[in-house]
Amino acid sequence: MPATRAPKRAAGRWNPTLEGTILDATLAAVAELGYDRMTMDDLATRAGVGKAAIYRRWSSKGEVVAEAIAHWRRSLGPAPAPDTGTLRGDLDALVDAVPEYSAKEIDMFRVVIGVATAAMRDPVLAAALDDLVLSVPRQVLRSVLDRAVTRGEISAARDLALLPDTVLGLNILRMISGRPVDRIYVRRVLDDVVLPLATTPPA
Repeated sequence: MPATRAPKRAAGRWNPTLEGTILDATLAAVAELGYDRMTMDDLATRAGVGKAAIYRRWSSKGEVVAEAIAHWRRSLGPAPAPDTGTLRGDLDALVDAVPEYSAKEIDMFRVVIGVATAAMRDPVLAAALDDLVLSVPRQVLRSVLDRAVTRGEISAARDLALLPDTVLGLNILRMISGRPVDRIYVRRVLDDVVLPLATTPPA
């Protein structure tokens, strides 16, 4: 997975035990307030620290939010692509891997949506979203499709480059509308969009 460029760190002493507290507070603040409304004062209050403690580690709101997204992604652990031996089996495994639609997933959806518009004008946030949020499902689905090509289930002449981003676009549209990206929805996308488009013979 591509690595997001590390943010520039402010000089000074730093207590590493505060990092997780501040990053968790950042995610909660963005989920509740959105990126634009959240201030460093809000963040300091939620984390129970002085604002100077945050600036000692991150020089801007964009940098601490980007690091919070990385913190969340690290907590999920690796995301290997399934390899059941068939495309159908791999797609079923992807559906089974979708987490239950809990409060934590709702909050992360809100974080992604809250940061998305700001990412258009902040390259640090854009890199965090692309490298840490979007690239993981993109690469998992592409690995599944590439294995199916190797097995002969998908024509090697089929152009699959846009298919993972098509799925991501549908997911983001779903989140914006406030509906869950749950197993029922993922099953529909994989069965009604991915499978037909991937296996249709090229023109």
